[in-house]
Amino acid sequence: MSANIEPSHCVLSNASLWQRLQHQATAPSIAGGALRANSPSSHHLPSVNPTGKTWSEFTQSKIAHQPYVQQLNESIKSVREFIQQHAAHGPQTQKALGKIQDFAATKINCRPASLTPLMVNENRRNLWLIAQRLQNESIPLAQRIGLALTLAEGLDVCAEGVSLNILSCASELINQQQGLAGLIIHIKNQLIDQQLLQLVRYIDNKQLSPGQAKALEIHHVQALKNHVANQWGLTVVSDRYATETYQQQVGPMAALLLEKTITPAALAYLVADQIGEKLTEFTSENLKTGMACGELKTEPLRRLMQAEFGANIDLQHCLQFSDDYSTVTLQSRRALASHAIEAFQRIGLLPADASPRFLLSQQELPTHQAIEQTSHLARYLASEPATWGSSPWNTSFWLGQTLLHGFSKDDSDDERRKSERHHIGAKTA
Repeated sequence: MSANIEPSHCVLSNASLWQRLQHQATAPSIAGGALRANSPSSHHLPSVNPTGKTWSEFTQSKIAHQPYVQQLNESIKSVREFIQQHAAHGPQTQKALGKIQDFAATKINCRPASLTPLMVNENRRNLWLIAQRLQNESIPLAQRIGLALTLAEGLDVCAEGVSLNILSCASELINQQQGLAGLIIHIKNQLIDQQLLQLVRYIDNKQLSPGQAKALEIHHVQALKNHVANQWGLTVVSDRYATETYQQQVGPMAALLLEKTITPAALAYLVADQIGEKLTEFTSENLKTGMACGELKTEPLRRLMQAEFGANIDLQHCLQFSDDYSTVTLQSRRALASHAIEAFQRIGLLPADASPRFLLSQQELPTHQAIEQTSHLARYLASEPATWGSSPWNTSFWLGQTLLHGFSKDDSDDERRKSERHHIGAKTA
């Protein structure tokens, strides 16, 4: 019976499925009190009303805004020092440190009148959380380094893009998962980001100039993530440039793209790669070609693997021993992926009666092919690049008109010009 179950029947875009995995993956030891409650700037600073007289008085009073600027400086300094201490020396690290320095100089230590409510409220709180979580040794160091570099990379885009990037990094560090379920969720989220980024570039490069497409990229990815959030266990994030119109026009294509590319086989092979990397890290690179069994410390290795992946990955299924047990070799990628599929079944990701061999028979579909196969679902694609004033459709589609409260027809030209300035000047906004 199990061999008759088609791979296409194992649909992963299922809200309850990801909720169950999220519950399994949540690590109470990490979700708890890792924050340093007695650090100098950990005291609560209330949000500042971003409008009217309150905001004006806040920016004009040094006594009022100085504690907020101080906390921002302490948080960004902590991120910078973490990267300096832990990230590998090289061009990426130097670039990240440069962006952090520019961000502190132009967005934090700027004229008080140039401070923004986003920076003073949301960004300040999330940067403080990031700074604290980067010191949490319960989170793998490689993951903390990667998120710190990702944070730095996104500090020179438009103001709302910066906030989205900071929020995303904070969420990754706060909502830590563990074990196999946590790894699956992490890989799933990475795949969603990668696939939707390629889709947005495919769509926007047909409609916008390169500068405009780059400036709106993070917003349009967020729009599509919002569109598929319920099915894929994501959080909807409010962003006025992540418009409902963009979701309506590209969302169906995005949903089908993810169905085609995030499959049990795709997840299993990526988990297999992680298993192989960890086993060679814990033993020796010689494990790939064969090492003496006497060099293998089985029980310590088993405990390390269980700490990394939980009890559902069995060390014996990851290793291949010679007939006389003199040498041991890492199992093939396909064998590891097959074991991963069986583990997926044990934790409830896949039906228990599905055939691992049949599920792995799915060919991995390159993203560009999947985009070509789903492009018929995108609506209102223009054959020529759009201009900012080309049509009412262009205005609402690209500038977020549908989410701008109080936006009237009479104001459309002014709003269009403001948004054009905002995104063409994204590097300094």
